[in-house]
Amino acid sequence: MKKSNCLLILILAVAISVSFITMTSSGQEKAKGTKEGHVGSETCNGCHPDVYGAFKKSPHREKECESCHGPGGKHTEAQGSGFIFSFKDKDAVVRSDPCLTCHQKQKEFFQFRRGAHKLGAVGCDDCHQVHGRPMAQNLLKKKETDLCLSCHQEVRGQFSLPTRHKVLEGAMKCSDCHTPHGTQTRASLRTWNKFSTDACFKCHPEKQGPWVFEHSPIKVEGCSICHAPHGSPNRYLLTARDVRRTCIQCHGQHHFNTPQQSCVNCHTQIHGSSFSNLFFQ
Repeated sequence: MKKSNCLLILILAVAISVSFITMTSSGQEKAKGTKEGHVGSETCNGCHPDVYGAFKKSPHREKECESCHGPGGKHTEAQGSGFIFSFKDKDAVVRSDPCLTCHQKQKEFFQFRRGAHKLGAVGCDDCHQVHGRPMAQNLLKKKETDLCLSCHQEVRGQFSLPTRHKVLEGAMKCSDCHTPHGTQTRASLRTWNKFSTDACFKCHPEKQGPWVFEHSPIKVEGCSICHAPHGSPNRYLLTARDVRRTCIQCHGQHHFNTPQQSCVNCHTQIHGSSFSNLFFQ
């Protein structure tokens, strides 16, 4: 085969390949631009540069504005008046639905629809800054503790009691024990009293067992039957003034009447024992 023929074939092959790539790219761009009236995020940038700039620095930057707000074609034609989904003046259910389109597939969020926050009219954007202005971790509008306590004021006072979990000091945070995105357990605890998986055992594994002789209140009611989880004026976060008063709430008066005596002087293993059904050892 002559060199001129080979060169001609090569040129034709290149031309066909370039033409095919161009047609495919053009078709994709056309489909993208015309899909249900979508106009692309660059068009949004023309009127909303501040929001667009923050959005492109957020974890959501791979998404388009219209992924949450819907097609922007008519909105653009109307010069920014209506025709898109706005999060303003919507209830928690409606405001959360666009977020759940993606996030409900994740294990952390799949029970959000039955969670206390959703049922209490708290939507995703009440806690999270969706467009990603740099405020706190996980797009929170405030630091986690400040955000939670802005609604749960009664708990803030408990964290100021003499015996408390060190949340205000920054040693712990609310989500160490609670999940804000929904759970089947009471108080939105991450785990509670199911096969000895109380949330408390994450930090206090020595109290977990398993024991040959279980202290039934712990097994059935959980740690909070004796302890106040956030804070208490009493030692050991007890719900009563001392150990003895805590015990007699269930067991009544036994053996002695003097307050100087304590049940744990004899029943030393009150959380559970593998040797004594009276929790002596």
